[in-house]
Amino acid sequence: MKNFNRNTTGHKTTDAWLANQGIWYDSDMIRSVLIGLVVGVAIGFIWGFVVGSPDFSGYVPTGIQG
Repeated sequence: MKNFNRNTTGHKTTDAWLANQGIWYDSDMIRSVLIGLVVGVAIGFIWGFVVGSPDFSGYVPTGIQG
């Protein structure tokens, strides 16, 4: 897929130089962000279930037990 916005400056030499640059297509960047988001959420859920929540059953906020 092509870029959604074409990089043109109106300067002939600069436009010729930009045409040969190895830039990512916008769809590649969107796909990379979405893949990173999905992988991050998956790792977060896995980490959350593996580590689990701490056991606060013996914790008393005042420090006084009894």
